[in-house]
Amino acid sequence: MNKMNCFQKASSLVLLAFFFSLHGTFAQIPKLLLKFAEKQNRIQSGYVKLQRLDTFDNDTTINDIQEAFFISTSKDFKYLVYSQFPYSQSPDVSETYCKSAHTLATIRTWKDSDNTSYMYDDKIYNAKDGEHLSYPNANGISVAGWKNHIFQRIPPKMDKKNIRYKIVYPDQDILSNISRELEFDRKTFHCIQDEHSLTYAETLPMYSKIDILEQRLYDYIHPDILDTISFMFETIKKGYDRQFAEKQAKKDSVFHAHLCDSIVQSMTKNGYKWTNNISQDIQQDTLFFMPEWKFSLLSGDTIYSDRINSRFLLIDMWYIACPPCMKAMVELVSIGTLYDESLLKMVSLNVSDKDTAKISQVVSNLNLKCDVALAYDGRYDIEMSKKMGNCQGYPQLYLVDMKTKQVIWHSCGWYAGFTKDIEEIIKAY
Repeated sequence: MNKMNCFQKASSLVLLAFFFSLHGTFAQIPKLLLKFAEKQNRIQSGYVKLQRLDTFDNDTTINDIQEAFFISTSKDFKYLVYSQFPYSQSPDVSETYCKSAHTLATIRTWKDSDNTSYMYDDKIYNAKDGEHLSYPNANGISVAGWKNHIFQRIPPKMDKKNIRYKIVYPDQDILSNISRELEFDRKTFHCIQDEHSLTYAETLPMYSKIDILEQRLYDYIHPDILDTISFMFETIKKGYDRQFAEKQAKKDSVFHAHLCDSIVQSMTKNGYKWTNNISQDIQQDTLFFMPEWKFSLLSGDTIYSDRINSRFLLIDMWYIACPPCMKAMVELVSIGTLYDESLLKMVSLNVSDKDTAKISQVVSNLNLKCDVALAYDGRYDIEMSKKMGNCQGYPQLYLVDMKTKQVIWHSCGWYAGFTKDIEEIIKAY
């Protein structure tokens, strides 16, 4: 009987200790999770092969396999990543990045053709922007700001011997129900799975998962990895230089041919007077103009570019599953109240979403007061982009002088305070 009482007391103490240990994790970052984070933070170089799955409301899935080589120091970060997409129309992408040099070089190879394009940009990123490019988990798992979040130890999914934590984040302006699950290998202390879920703009459930298929990580800079990154960067740079030279030669040949025609016309018609009559197609190398267009409106009507009588037109191209697009729209709400429509008209052009009810909900949540147009076929808006600024990402913002149809300002992506720049341009005009 005494033995039974002792057993019951011992069991009660164990259960109480387990109960309080679980609730203790809500007050601070669990020590075991800190150990895993410290292990990740000591990684300086490595190779990781992962598979990424992104799902938006269970109707759009992007599934790609990525191989990444990276090195990380206290002052620099470099990576080389290969992305393989399953869709024939999507390009395989290889890109290298160097934080200290502020450079990003990219090669895209389309599967359904021999078309290969190179990109090289030393302005698109700066050191601060590069912080989010810790790819993947190269700089470890940052614990900054986690003290206000809720931590739960949950059963592992990959292997019963692993350690898995769930982290619940506080709601933000646009994001809510944010949670993250991390699973770590108990022996190596390395992250092997990372899952995220949230609700976007109170209407769109989003889910992403990264499975680490293979990884070789080092707490020093492995020379083979450094050589791999350097070699690929040089390959992309040479390809870009060759591509740029070919485009420049073609442009020069067109310009010189037109220049010769101008000289001949000048000599025959105007004596020896110089005439500078370069065609609009050649001027578009540096100047962009808005073509004529028409789109269906969310209200059911149709909007035509040639029936807009405002002095200026501001076009915002966006889609729902684009966080920078939402940030831009929040700022556009304020600028829309500053001007009468005779001076500035805004058109919000959704470029890919087919669910008009969902679009209406997002527009209503953001309290956006302007014409909302639809271009879900994803064709003509791309041609517009090429003619108006040749932007690659979203949101795409264009300010058009409706007297000349010239694009006098455009932004390929969101940046804080862009509406102030628009206000200054309108004042200057």
